[in-house]
Amino acid sequence: MRKFFILTLMVASLMMVSCVERRNRVILDKFVPISAQENCEIKTGGDKYQTEGSIDLAFTNDYELAFQITNYIPSSDGGSSELATAEANYFYAEKVEIEYEWYPYKQETTGAQLKLNQKLWNKKTRNTEHRIVVGPDGGQAAGWVHIFEEAQILNLLENDVNNYDWIANPLIIKVRVIGELADGTTVKTNKMNFNIIPTFGTSIQMGSVYLEPEGGFPAPEEGNTLSQEEYDAIMGSCAFSDAPVMNGCLYGQDDSLHNCYAGDTEWQRYIVESNGWTYIPGYAAGGVVEMIYNNYKKTAAINGTYLCCPSQAPQAPETKDDEDASNAANGAGSGE
Repeated sequence: MRKFFILTLMVASLMMVSCVERRNRVILDKFVPISAQENCEIKTGGDKYQTEGSIDLAFTNDYELAFQITNYIPSSDGGSSELATAEANYFYAEKVEIEYEWYPYKQETTGAQLKLNQKLWNKKTRNTEHRIVVGPDGGQAAGWVHIFEEAQILNLLENDVNNYDWIANPLIIKVRVIGELADGTTVKTNKMNFNIIPTFGTSIQMGSVYLEPEGGFPAPEEGNTLSQEEYDAIMGSCAFSDAPVMNGCLYGQDDSLHNCYAGDTEWQRYIVESNGWTYIPGYAAGGVVEMIYNNYKKTAAINGTYLCCPSQAPQAPETKDDEDASNAANGAGSGE
């Protein structure tokens, strides 16, 4: 009886060791930047990785966190099987476990204190955007997951996020991928941390607005769409770009910069209306830009209203001198 008990214990121990080895050999390698240099595609391999990201809450309530997984478990048949369905050590991942951590004390520099509703920030399990399948013997695959819910972003907005030292005290996202092998064995990867810096209205491209003076611009002369004063203001301030995203791939995420043409989403509409501005269909991003400049960036010394720049340089207005010169040229030509 005693020998049988010892033998059973040894078998159980070997099984436990085997499970631990299998669990620890599917690795969350790194977080992958979603960059314009990679055509905004999430790719495996390469030497690029990301440890920190930013989200501009004025433009988006979403952050897409991309990652790479490597499956170091050996093939169950030594790699000789020609049929994928016969391989037991494929790793199938559909969920990501997320934990959140932040600095709960007053900031040393500003005295501000981040106050979040703990119930909204408890550990969560979220589905990946697509099912991830990783082959054995060092196979790699990439995927991504939405790391925030709208209620969490609304909770962040209750704080003045621009008043925090996020470099010293970032919002920490702890990520673990959960899946199973083809034989049904549940597998969890290692856990990795990712730092997030929330901001509000900091990712607007320079040259997105021009200033209309108090009382407005003079009316344009007959035959013109702009007065000379408005034309000069536009030409002196605007960058003329209708590209919705510059230096990045996603509205409000990481290095991307935006102008008035950066989308028309329900979140942008919410930001516009909750800050006292009127939403114009198809023009939500423009409303966000104008609201940010007029509500937050304009100082007391500036009179007037910031308006969105056109995407292309306007035609210069004709003056009386231009018209006279044109008529004279036409007259001289007909006299010949």
